[in-house]
Amino acid sequence: MTHSIKFNSSILLIGLIFFIIYFNKLNLDKKNIKLLAIITFLSLIFILVGKNHDDFHYYHFPYIITLVENPHPIGLGNLNHGFKTHSSIFLFSSLFSLPAANYNLFHLAPAYILIFSNFIFLKLILNKEIIKNNIFIIYLSLSSIVFINIFFFRLGDHGTDRFAMILIFLLITNLLYFMNKNMKNIDTDYLKLFTIIFTIIISLKAFYLIYIVLFFPITIHIYKKTKSIKLFFNVNLLICLLLFGLVILTNFVNTGCLLFPEKKTCFFDMPWSISLETVEYLRLHFENWAKAGSGSGYTIIEYNKLDYVSNLNWLENWTEKYFFNKVSDLIYSLIFILLIFVALFKGSKSNKAYKRNFKLLFFLLIVIFITWFMLHPSLRYGGYHLFFLMMFIPLSLFLERFSNNIKNFDRKILIILIITTLIFLGRNTDRLIKEYKLYSYNPFLNTNYPIREDSFRIQKRINKMIKENKTKKIYNNRHMFFQNM
Repeated sequence: MTHSIKFNSSILLIGLIFFIIYFNKLNLDKKNIKLLAIITFLSLIFILVGKNHDDFHYYHFPYIITLVENPHPIGLGNLNHGFKTHSSIFLFSSLFSLPAANYNLFHLAPAYILIFSNFIFLKLILNKEIIKNNIFIIYLSLSSIVFINIFFFRLGDHGTDRFAMILIFLLITNLLYFMNKNMKNIDTDYLKLFTIIFTIIISLKAFYLIYIVLFFPITIHIYKKTKSIKLFFNVNLLICLLLFGLVILTNFVNTGCLLFPEKKTCFFDMPWSISLETVEYLRLHFENWAKAGSGSGYTIIEYNKLDYVSNLNWLENWTEKYFFNKVSDLIYSLIFILLIFVALFKGSKSNKAYKRNFKLLFFLLIVIFITWFMLHPSLRYGGYHLFFLMMFIPLSLFLERFSNNIKNFDRKILIILIITTLIFLGRNTDRLIKEYKLYSYNPFLNTNYPIREDSFRIQKRINKMIKENKTKKIYNNRHMFFQNM
């Protein structure tokens, strides 16, 4: 079924009906509504964009517009390399095809993730129970807000990667809170929250499936409390498994692989399947690129790529071309923020260290970090949040020891939030000024982002192939695209 205006309007209408039915259960008091309204208003400048992500015209927009104009074809991955790596963000974005909007709202998805995350983190910071019993969560939430709004301030940088990373910040913070919360009974709402966020994360980027190991410490914690893990098995879990199944199915329909480009999950005998040679080539290409074997203006010779990515042959070149550039800048920036937090929140006298349940979770994060470093050590492939968490989880636990001797605690938090907001607004204002000079983008005259003509090249190719009977028609308007075309 096409994600047409009628289809999208129906989906949103159903959502609105459920919202009205369950409104009283949401406990949306006036303070929450005001807080959400303020965050949304401040995020408007984030939405205005004259230049989207570099891949937006290459495959983001073509994929979304294909969903809007056609029933999902089979073998879609054969038309574009970008179509081989499916992300649920495209499905979400396609729902913004609404009356009078055309395709001018397709870029709004990052704003929803940013607004939602800021709202949840601020709710944690304002929670009096957390301030009293788990103040390290306040430090971790506050530093997370600083990071995502300063480092991820530009919508055009988000692509399909930073959505998942922002949600991982939320997942880890809430996991730590859940495992250290004083409670007699397990709060099942938190289990639902973890499952939903995790499912969305892996639907955005399938390689984040590795974060399923984080459910080990939760399972152990629940078992110690209840001597059972039955709480996991509920309707919410079934819905999330269904969503994950749909992600796997979409990958299969696009490429013939359940998790592209892992060849062990591929079925090469399907008529639309990507060939074994292409899967192996792209898997090597992605790893080579992540290890700085290719970049702007240079690339490793094709027959040397396998040798380059093997063992640690890539380390010296990666260090020279990538570490002492993006990674080192990130580390220096994190250290600077860390020193500010120490200067503001480290008192003169420390308290007795709290017993916190975090060691297993932190150990698993170290394992994930090592896996990331050995396989795909690019910040956009999951490095940003790992560097942050490895530094700021210990910092938050350290600062907690001085929580009884901090003067003007609320005022210091407010100052950090104000400074972060000003930096977020200032950097986006500066971005808009540059985009006006470079692209003549003026949001006062036209708030729509510019669409290049070549953004529709895939649609032109699809229409041409259908017109020339170069596809196999399955039923109604659905078509199958083959590898040998």
